[in-house]
Amino acid sequence: TSEQRYTISVLLQKKCSLSFIAKTIGVCVSTVSREKRRNSNVQGVYDGRLAALKARRHKATQRERGCP
Repeated sequence: TSEQRYTISVLLQKKCSLSFIAKTIGVCVSTVSREKRRNSNVQGVYDGRLAALKARRHKATQRERGCP
């Protein structure tokens, strides 16, 4: 969710571990790791706003294709 992405962004800026972030938002460490890898910019900095934008675009594309 957007709230989780915001939390990930803030905690990464505070240099928190992925395991701490995962426990905080209630997901697996691999989920946080994958989110960070997929939504980091060229410099390797996670951007929660970019992640939310990508998620909205992906959802819209899926609807256009007739997927749930």
